[in-house]
Amino acid sequence: MADIEKAETTTVALQAMLASQTVAVNRPQLYRKIDFRIMPLMFMCYFYQFLDKIAINYANVMRLQHNLGMRGQNFSWLATSFFLAYALAEFPQAYLLQRFPVSKVLGLNVLVWGVTLCCSAAVRSFATLLALRVVLGACESVIVPALVLVTSTWYTKRQACGRTGLWFCSIGAGQVVGGLIGFAAQHGSEDNDIARGAFGGWRIMFLAIGVFNLLVAAAVLLWLPDTLDAARFLAADEKAYVRAALALDQGSNGRQVFRPRAIVEALADPAVWLLTLIIVLTVIPSGVIATFSATLIHGFGYTAKESALLNMPSGVVSIVATLFSTFAILRGIPRWLAILMLLIPTMIGAGLMSFYNEKGGSLAGIYLINFTVAPTALVFNLVGSNTSGYTKKITSCAAIAIAFSIANIIGPQTFQAREAPGYISAKITIFATNGAAIFVTILLRIIYGRRNRQTANAREAQLAAVAREKPR
Repeated sequence: MADIEKAETTTVALQAMLASQTVAVNRPQLYRKIDFRIMPLMFMCYFYQFLDKIAINYANVMRLQHNLGMRGQNFSWLATSFFLAYALAEFPQAYLLQRFPVSKVLGLNVLVWGVTLCCSAAVRSFATLLALRVVLGACESVIVPALVLVTSTWYTKRQACGRTGLWFCSIGAGQVVGGLIGFAAQHGSEDNDIARGAFGGWRIMFLAIGVFNLLVAAAVLLWLPDTLDAARFLAADEKAYVRAALALDQGSNGRQVFRPRAIVEALADPAVWLLTLIIVLTVIPSGVIATFSATLIHGFGYTAKESALLNMPSGVVSIVATLFSTFAILRGIPRWLAILMLLIPTMIGAGLMSFYNEKGGSLAGIYLINFTVAPTALVFNLVGSNTSGYTKKITSCAAIAIAFSIANIIGPQTFQAREAPGYISAKITIFATNGAAIFVTILLRIIYGRRNRQTANAREAQLAAVAREKPR
């Protein structure tokens, strides 16, 4: 009971501090300054790590397999190896985020994966490219925990929802720009003769994306503040305002103190496990589309250049779905309902792609499946906003990121070379996992509802007991 009174006193003090700070601080101007400094860096980091992943998608229709003498499931293993490394590196990356400034860990990883992608342009064998994809996956595993931590360092829960949606829109932007890059790169030399050392198509694409990654790495290392206190672009009273707002909201990271018990708390939370399951079930379809959409479109009878351009609307659908769900939540739509609303068009798209034989309908199905990208942003936001404590937040983020990589490990293996160009196993998998995701989302809502009722009842009982003990 003393804890309740102490918490109420602290809340009142923080509210009073915010009220006094508001007089001196122009709040809209303050968050515009933060947005202009933080948001572009997060957007570009997520944009280029996604572009790195889908570059292999476009390379596949640029004679990558022919140039490197690949056979059977080799291409699927390129995708799988990336996410195996992604999963295995997740907790080591979480440890680095715990011990060192987020900006430095993120910036150095972006630097290494940029160099790795540049090196990919020079490969002459499947084995070499496979090894580079492993390095790329290990470096890019930092992206989700790092960006969730950065978002929750600067923004309250309500503010973080919109910001998470905005930097997550970089996936759609990556699909659009990737299509343009894939189309443009095909106008280089054909690179049909490895012995001639021709530098064409997919090699140009890998090099161009890698160089831009190096520029983003430099920007992150130079301009992303390590902490709120290190933000030179903010005045002292502005820092105090942000710090008080985060403390009142209980959404800040807190001190970077390692608490082993917090790891157990995160792993014992059934909500965390359901969220990881939702990630697995929704990312399998989006991962398949991200890696194989150009291949599927090419299989419908379109040329390689047409396949690159026709894949661009997928990015537009992804952006629209992400913005719709993000702002629907800001208007009061529950997150679980928003996830269900996104899974319905995904289910329709999976049905069209899997069972509709006319290529126009199948193409529309691929576009609709991209609605499944947006639920991932909602899960990221749930973890970042509703998890208190630095260690528990990092652990939960790492669990979500591992689930993300597991889904992307499963997805490529559903593509069996012997089933080309129909790939019926992959199509049925997309349809089935989407239906399972709907069921798990409803189950999560039931658990959250029961937990919220228990918390509210316990709170009311404690307050009533405090009121009875106070002298009249």
